Amino acid sequence: MSAAKAERKRAGSSFVIATRSRPDFLRDAVESLAAQTVVPAELCIVDSSDETPARGAIEELCSSAGIRLDYVHPAPRGLTVQRNLGIDRTKGDPVFLIDDDVWLDPNVHEEILAEYARWGPELGGVRGSPVHPPSPARTTILWRRLFGMGGWWPEASGRMRGGFFVEGVSASKDVRRLEYMNGWFMSYRRDVFDQVRFDENLSGYAWKEDIDFSYRVVKLGYVLVQTPRARIDHRKSDVERFTPFDHQRMNLANQFYLHRKNMPQTVRNRAALWWALTGMLVLNAGKAVHTRDRGYLTGLAAGAWEQARGRGLIDPTRERESAG
Repeated sequence: MSAAKAERKRAGSSFVIATRSRPDFLRDAVESLAAQTVVPAELCIVDSSDETPARGAIEELCSSAGIRLDYVHPAPRGLTVQRNLGIDRTKGDPVFLIDDDVWLDPNVHEEILAEYARWGPELGGVRGSPVHPPSPARTTILWRRLFGMGGWWPEASGRMRGGFFVEGVSASKDVRRLEYMNGWFMSYRRDVFDQVRFDENLSGYAWKEDIDFSYRVVKLGYVLVQTPRARIDHRKSDVERFTPFDHQRMNLANQFYLHRKNMPQTVRNRAALWWALTGMLVLNAGKAVHTRDRGYLTGLAAGAWEQARGRGLIDPTRERESAG
């Protein structure tokens, strides 16, 4: 063992990365993890790709940093399934769930662990902050707040609205309490997973599985926080994403499913959902004009019609495979 490797601080935490067909991003994410000022005990990669061209480089990175690697391949396809599998195969505490297209500042792990140390057992999870936080125009924020359709802006409330949309804190000066977490970087105490699991009914890309999971953690009485001292660059790879038409249909299907699952089905909450979709329809119309892709509008309209008729969850990838 090299002197540099021996001198590094270490912790008993686990990292889990669910990945598919993004080897370059994955390798970079592991490189940033191996360079942390405090090194985790283990990393579990759950890979549903056909091939693993970056595996050798990743094994070398983890070996050099002294991180125990469990590379699961081939793995069943689906973000929620892959994350549950990774959680089950790890032992550390806390558990970090990160996307394969993030880059961590060197002190991210250390700062998150320091936040856990400041709290008691009431703290269920901690997340960091994006390097490039969204900062929409004030008119956009007002529109989103008016329609209760959520979004991401600096110093937002961090609360869940009645339509199951969150007002996300894109940036803050201080540590903030939240009612949600984002799946590209979040961490939880190990005992949280004894009570909450990722919903495997949400297949494929599983839009909003992270909001669903974290909101259920909050409803159990845990505290979730975001610290501005841990900064993560989410590079947002577009590999294997859907067309705007299919993306909007899937988003609507997940939105209705999660609203029924998590929100009391009062007249007020159901009205909040449809009111938010009205505001979204206007924004998507503008996006359709700007991008010259009517799928942003027709997909939303088609999705709303499908859900009003009780269609339920959809998976565009499986639809394409069945059609082919």
